[in-house]
Amino acid sequence: MKHPLRLLPCLVLLPTLLSGGEALAERIYKWVDENGEIQYGDRVPPQYATTQRSVINDQGRTVKVYEAAKSPEEKAEAAALVKKKTEEKKLADQLAVRDHSLLSTYSSEEDMLLARDSKVASVETLIQLTNSRLDSMQKRLNELTDDAAEFERSGKKLPEGLVNQMKNIKEQIRQNEEFVKAKQYEKEEIASKFDVDIKRYRELTSNR
Repeated sequence: MKHPLRLLPCLVLLPTLLSGGEALAERIYKWVDENGEIQYGDRVPPQYATTQRSVINDQGRTVKVYEAAKSPEEKAEAAALVKKKTEEKKLADQLAVRDHSLLSTYSSEEDMLLARDSKVASVETLIQLTNSRLDSMQKRLNELTDDAAEFERSGKKLPEGLVNQMKNIKEQIRQNEEFVKAKQYEKEEIASKFDVDIKRYRELTSNR
């Protein structure tokens, strides 16, 4: 056990150490006033509370920076920048996924051309079948139209069944024509997509 007299120097130094600790913990702020001059103090005046200011240690090094408050315009600009970067990252991620898919799906440009031609041929087959069906429906409509003309020439009223048949077949023709248009567009889209993919594939494999 230490003698009480030996503890006396430590007790005498304790307030000094505590005082020094408080001094070290004291914040020194640095800011620029309205004249553009650098100011220092333990508190930032209220008029500079929204400007950029920093905290420095006793060696004069900056340990923390408080950014100036942004104006509504600056906030809007910052939000737009964040949105732009988010969209750019999203597009970059999508491109990376697409690139990986291209390289893992096709082993050569020839494979891509074969895949394109196969898809286009499949759609073309559907178009041809539908056009053939349209020809048959159009012939049938012509026959019904001739029958209707006979009734009109004889002054007789068109039978309701005939009217309904003509109406139904006209609607079928319209639907099939719309289908052909959609498939023609799909065929063009397939070719266009493969043109883009082939170009990108060449870029990805050019250094191999």
